[in-house]
Amino acid sequence: GPNALAALARRALAHWDLDGADLSLHAHRENAVFRVEAPEEVYALRIHRDGYHGLAELESEHVWTSALGRAGLSVPEAVPTREGRLYASVPFPDAETPRHVGLVRWLPGTPLADSLSPGDGPVDPVPCFRELGRLMARLHDATSRWTPPRDFRRHAWDDDGLLGEAPFWGRFWEIRAATSSQRKRLHGIRNALREVLAGLDRGPDAYGMIHADLNAENVLIEGERLSVIDFDDAGFGWYAFDLAVALYDRLDAFHPAKPHFDRARSAVLEGYRSVRLLTPEQLDSLQPLMLARALSILSWAEDRPESGYQGAIPLFLEIAFARASELGLG
Repeated sequence: GPNALAALARRALAHWDLDGADLSLHAHRENAVFRVEAPEEVYALRIHRDGYHGLAELESEHVWTSALGRAGLSVPEAVPTREGRLYASVPFPDAETPRHVGLVRWLPGTPLADSLSPGDGPVDPVPCFRELGRLMARLHDATSRWTPPRDFRRHAWDDDGLLGEAPFWGRFWEIRAATSSQRKRLHGIRNALREVLAGLDRGPDAYGMIHADLNAENVLIEGERLSVIDFDDAGFGWYAFDLAVALYDRLDAFHPAKPHFDRARSAVLEGYRSVRLLTPEQLDSLQPLMLARALSILSWAEDRPESGYQGAIPLFLEIAFARASELGLG
């Protein structure tokens, strides 16, 4: 529970000589994130969930975000422990395995999601979306110019990672919240979509390290500057998947207000193209990749009741089936 996590966070702070700092729980979704206020600086302390990534994968995440930071992107900057390590391993009382804990400098800003609430609020979302498109293009440009070191380890959001026998976010065609006929339909869609994704280009301009969860909660806006946070799901994948995730996020928010979605889509693509080439094939892959996201979110929501999205599963199913029908995939 939260108390055990706070106690673990408090013990972890000793690794950074921050024993007396103020500690408050900031977010508890996939990982527990604490805000740490020390006299001279503010940090975010992340307790990584058990069993998702090993140390080699966590260190690889940092290797990539450091490269992005050097390329001028605003991303979390890790603070090494007093032993010079990137992560501390801190045991829970009574638990078999210790948890990996990392510390980064706190990035200022409010989540882009707060500026993009559906409807005609005071903020025109189009400039935000354009900026988001530019940000993704800069991220992909930086990654295309970067070569992962030989010992680099991250998972892949490819046809296997999204739709294989053991997808990263679970076997969505078996969710309990669906009826048996819906499960059967999901299984058919999965097989048809897998063939489509297997045929997508994996050349260096189309495929590489991606954030893979660029929803509007994971982008912070501070004045003119956008920062990207939460690289927990980052792995290898199609660059177009980052665009697909950002757009899927809007589909859900604006369902069923199509004009909002169309404006968001054209603004994101316009921003992206102002920085980086988007090939016709990448453009065509957006729809199938959005469908892949729509499917994987089903088991993600069911397996993580603490995320508060279980009640939205019927809506998620409706969106997934509508996307599949539009693509002629069931």
